[in-house]
Amino acid sequence: MANLEEISRRYEAAGLYTHVYASCGFLNEAKPRFKWSKLPDGRSVFDLASLTKALVTTPLAILSCDEIKKDPHEASVLQAFGDGSVNRPGFDLFLDTKVSTLLRHESGLPAWRNFYVECEGKRQSLPDVLLRARPSPDRASLSDVYSDVGFIFLGQLIESHRQKKLIDIWFNYCEELGITARGALGLGSAFASEILISTGFCPVRRRNLLGDVHDENCWALGGFAGHAGLFGTGEGIEEFLHGLWRSPRGRRVFTLNFSEASSSGESLMGWRKGRDESARTFCEGRGCGHMGFTGTAFWVDPKTESYAIVLTNRVISGRISPLIKSFRSEAFGALWENLKTC
Repeated sequence: MANLEEISRRYEAAGLYTHVYASCGFLNEAKPRFKWSKLPDGRSVFDLASLTKALVTTPLAILSCDEIKKDPHEASVLQAFGDGSVNRPGFDLFLDTKVSTLLRHESGLPAWRNFYVECEGKRQSLPDVLLRARPSPDRASLSDVYSDVGFIFLGQLIESHRQKKLIDIWFNYCEELGITARGALGLGSAFASEILISTGFCPVRRRNLLGDVHDENCWALGGFAGHAGLFGTGEGIEEFLHGLWRSPRGRRVFTLNFSEASSSGESLMGWRKGRDESARTFCEGRGCGHMGFTGTAFWVDPKTESYAIVLTNRVISGRISPLIKSFRSEAFGALWENLKTC
């Protein structure tokens, strides 16, 4: 992995991040084929940001559809989450919405709303979210409007239906699939401060963030939501992906996303296509997975059943940095070159 080490050194010297983890391997193998990291002071727990959408909310939404024996393209919100979606303000617009349109970012909900301005750390109810973010009146004409709001909605639908916090529902799901997640993935507050990696200073909260979720809306919604809030290590993501793959029920997450790979647009069934310049160096653009705003990403190749993970805390250098795209491109390219030698 000498090439990856050299790549990482250049971008660290440019100030992009302070911590990095990278690995690649095959879904049917418990250990990665290659792994490289630079984790000063033993800090190994990253804010995974929007990987929460792919690793938490997507599997749980698919599970709700599987339980009623309906494909996400067929299951409506009312059918999949009926107990938690009847007679609530704001829900009339969504009861007939298919679960797949939320997973595929095609619901008409806006990309983003600054809920944190009104919440200031107090958890909102699901009706509050919907009433503050009315969908487009012409939902049918929209496609692939990447929406944090849509996944906030999905996460709160799951919570309302199961009458538990989303993170607890997910831990139960992991245990049922035989996945050891606790201790490697979870809330930032669950980890010892000495192993958490900072994501920098937050001007809204006026403090450096260490174990506090970087996303302001997620913070406003209580620290964990359908779009963000998961913290964890690279090894934790590896174990979760392996666990999904070896479980017939969990593997549905892969098969549904792989089957969507030839569709138009960038959205899959809760995951995304790895075709942009920062991702297509891995598996020649065939990848399915997700990226996180804090500098995290994973991609899975449907053809070779391989995966690659790259985690950083790139927001330590500011909210916007063009370097993250070129770094990801080089890092995933190096991982793919190493896998091709296997």
